[in-house]
Amino acid sequence: MNEISLTTLYCIVDDFLNALADTAEGQKILLSWKAKRGPQRLLSLSEVLTLNIMRFNLHIFDLKAFWRLAESSFKAYFPKLPNYENFLKASNRSFPFTALLLQYLLLLNSRTNKGGLYFLGSTALSVCENWNISTHRVTQGFASHGKTSKGWFFGFKLHGACDAWGNLVNARFTTASVHDSQQAEPLTEGLSGLFVGDAGYLLRQQVFRRLFDKHKRILAASRKNMKRLMTEEQGRLLRNRNIIETVWGVLKERYGLESHLARSIIGLFRHCCYSLLSRIVQPILYSPPLRLPAISSGLLP
Repeated sequence: MNEISLTTLYCIVDDFLNALADTAEGQKILLSWKAKRGPQRLLSLSEVLTLNIMRFNLHIFDLKAFWRLAESSFKAYFPKLPNYENFLKASNRSFPFTALLLQYLLLLNSRTNKGGLYFLGSTALSVCENWNISTHRVTQGFASHGKTSKGWFFGFKLHGACDAWGNLVNARFTTASVHDSQQAEPLTEGLSGLFVGDAGYLLRQQVFRRLFDKHKRILAASRKNMKRLMTEEQGRLLRNRNIIETVWGVLKERYGLESHLARSIIGLFRHCCYSLLSRIVQPILYSPPLRLPAISSGLLP
């Protein structure tokens, strides 16, 4: 990452946090960043988010290894970089703001898509190997067992919707036992058009009608034991559904979405959110300067 990309990333994050501070809800949320007693954190919230997004952009998934790199190579840009323990605490504390920034950028992606064509899909996020399930303690009480075409796993699922260019427009985390069809309505909230998914998105008739009344058409693949007619255009759309699978593959292979090294539930989802953020802002860092629109009242509760 060069100096221009680093500056662009910092400006995006800082502009978002400044816009957040201009809202009444945002001021309440930002209070959680300040320490209740003792000295305040040396790094600003904008610097913490910038460093963590940069970490995944550089494909460094070990936080301590990145801290060592930042201490030796980025000290000029972040002169108040603390020791590793305090940097870890600050990174975990930044999780709520990471989730808000992720929600905001997904909202921007959904509003810039004018094609009305989306692809639905989910991917498994295992938290440990199957032979370690009985001794795994980090996500006990949160994670569950699930099954994919590759077999059983223990952890969570990431459900998402992307446009025809592979840009995520919505994302939701659930436990592994949640079926894809149960997330069809939440994933399409605020969107309209044609949604293409695999056989997991075969919906009940009343759900299908409810979505159809909201101008949302669902095109799902058939199961092996089903006989179904389709047009050539429908077949082409179903073959193009691998766009969402490519998105999951890039997130896992290049941005380290799946991790077995988390030591807390907050650390796990902080890792996942920063991975998603890094993938979303990647095209922005190498494009002309971008000014984010103002935060609407509908973004925050």
